[in-house]
Amino acid sequence: MNKNISHNMEKYLYGLTVQGIQSYIFETNKLKEIIGASEIIEQLCTTWFEEFLTNNGNNYQGEKLLNAAGNIRFKTDKTTAQTIFKGYHKVLLEKAPGVPFSQAVVKIENDREYEAIQKLDEKLRGQRNVPLYETDLGIMLRRKDRKTGNFATTTNNKIKDDNKMVDVVSSAKYDHSDEKLLTKKIKIEGDNLVCPSEFKELAKDSQHSWLAVIHIDGNGMGLRINSILENSNRGDKFKNLQDFSEKVSQSTINALNKAINETIMPYKDNSNLLPMRPIIIGGDDLTIIVRADLAIKFTQVYLEEFENQTKEKGINEGNGLTAAAGIAFVKEKFPFHYAVNLAEDLTSYAKNKSNREKSCLHFHLVKDSYIDDYDEVQERELIIDDNFNFINGPYYINDKDKPTIDDLLKNIELLQEDDSPKNGIREWVDAKFNHNLMEDILMDRIKNKAKNSYKKILENEKAFIDYLSLLAVETKTK
Repeated sequence: MNKNISHNMEKYLYGLTVQGIQSYIFETNKLKEIIGASEIIEQLCTTWFEEFLTNNGNNYQGEKLLNAAGNIRFKTDKTTAQTIFKGYHKVLLEKAPGVPFSQAVVKIENDREYEAIQKLDEKLRGQRNVPLYETDLGIMLRRKDRKTGNFATTTNNKIKDDNKMVDVVSSAKYDHSDEKLLTKKIKIEGDNLVCPSEFKELAKDSQHSWLAVIHIDGNGMGLRINSILENSNRGDKFKNLQDFSEKVSQSTINALNKAINETIMPYKDNSNLLPMRPIIIGGDDLTIIVRADLAIKFTQVYLEEFENQTKEKGINEGNGLTAAAGIAFVKEKFPFHYAVNLAEDLTSYAKNKSNREKSCLHFHLVKDSYIDDYDEVQERELIIDDNFNFINGPYYINDKDKPTIDDLLKNIELLQEDDSPKNGIREWVDAKFNHNLMEDILMDRIKNKAKNSYKKILENEKAFIDYLSLLAVETKTK
């Protein structure tokens, strides 16, 4: 709700920030809980806050400056700000137990909104370590939730397994798992299209139940924000930041819609179930789960369209923005928080290798039951010695001097042919790790038997594990 505040009133800024959004969402391996947690984060900044402002005849006067991605910034008078601080705090403790949030209120001096927001952000950071009181306090004799170790509080009928007694946090997540505020951001062509609520539904048409966790993040956002602040007049700083944020958010949603319509929609099943589930859509950030064999093409279309959208909107003086993506290929039962952490590590790797200037992606197929971080993965699975490693990425969308996504997809299509040297490549990779005296003999044999169309593929040995990884997740029934 946006209502003008009287010019004679002193203006105040109420702020709320959720800390540790990802740890709250991804602390479970149940997709329904993950979906519910995403919905809670989405709603506490939007519909719940709107309801709080208007319920019981409140009709609080004020202006929403920001209400997305775990943040609220609301300009109002002093009394209203204090009322929201006390009242909405209680609402969230009851409706969103377990969500780590902080609140603060500051006065806007001389209409300097940007300076007030800086002061508010500082106060919010200072509130991070202030504990939140729980509305449900346990006693020693109470039953524990076997999954989390917290006090079990209720029987939730949305849980399909035998352990329906869960703690209040898990129960709240299940309660919101059927809501669709997040997926309503997606504009897809067709009626009654739905996203899966179980990992097995996402992976049901995938070869050997492979899934892809994709994380995408804009490049150089801090530099863009600093540039806006440095080149804006004092009174226009916040307005210009708002305009930039809205354009980036819309670019993200438009790019996501195009990628879904072009690469996901053709593979919906007869019940209109899509092989994808968005988890986070906010600002320039995107986290989404898709069927593994669709991940590379989906990400390519998204990165291309994100650049196009930001150029069309005149961002960065018409040069647009770029983004980096990380893709973790995992089995459906792999611990999900490990997969998300790996996807973020892969995104950071792509950003660093591209100097945060080019749109690109990096990926890894998880073969172990446990993943610490991508540095550890490289040492254990990709680096032979100081002279050779199997790290060929990241792959770019439009850089002729670097490995490109187009070339990667073309090579995978070639290697799917029945007469391709993929089996020979697999043997050579094994020899490289375990029988290095055989590697030259095997490579000569592969090159002598391979057709000319495969010669270029065989010249780049560093890419072999990437090729084998994508062949492993390829679905033959596409």
